[in-house]
Amino acid sequence: MLPQFALSLEPMPTAFIGGAALPVRAITDYERGGIALQDPSRGLNFQTWRARVLEDGRAIVLDAQQVRASTVITGVNITEVSLAFDQNMRPVIAYVESGTAKLYWYDSSQDAQVTTSWPGFITPRVSLDDKRQLQSSVGDVIFAYLRNGNLYYRQQRDRYGTEYLLASNVNSPGLVKIGMSRNLRFQFLLKSPD
Repeated sequence: MLPQFALSLEPMPTAFIGGAALPVRAITDYERGGIALQDPSRGLNFQTWRARVLEDGRAIVLDAQQVRASTVITGVNITEVSLAFDQNMRPVIAYVESGTAKLYWYDSSQDAQVTTSWPGFITPRVSLDDKRQLQSSVGDVIFAYLRNGNLYYRQQRDRYGTEYLLASNVNSPGLVKIGMSRNLRFQFLLKSPD
């Protein structure tokens, strides 16, 4: 959970940790996670997972050091992917398909993985805000994006139904990544306006 639903008054950027520390591209993202999907028994920092869009843009595949690749999402013209896991090691995937942002997530009210479309959202990104075991009761998957030049986020505990404004009139074409930093603060990396 982000304190006071806001950015820090004074930015304190440092290097990202975990999967966010690895280089990402629009079609490849990394995240630290458990031993297997839906298995948090070894914690959420057991191994590095990768989500990647296949070259033809028709599928998103997940794999890890000890997990074989499997297709989790199929579609047409998928151009971006961002990966997170909730506290129960269920995948949360933000992606762009045919120009529309989508979120693949576990909806407890339906007891199933669902996909929600978000027209107008730019560069959707997801990350579990704090993977430390001591923070599991307050940890949230954060879903961040730009819309109409503003930076917003939604969170898992609201079932992604409430939009929070983080910054107005950001001078950026989009997000690169989001996640925890070395100083244990959640941060947002924006693309350069150039």
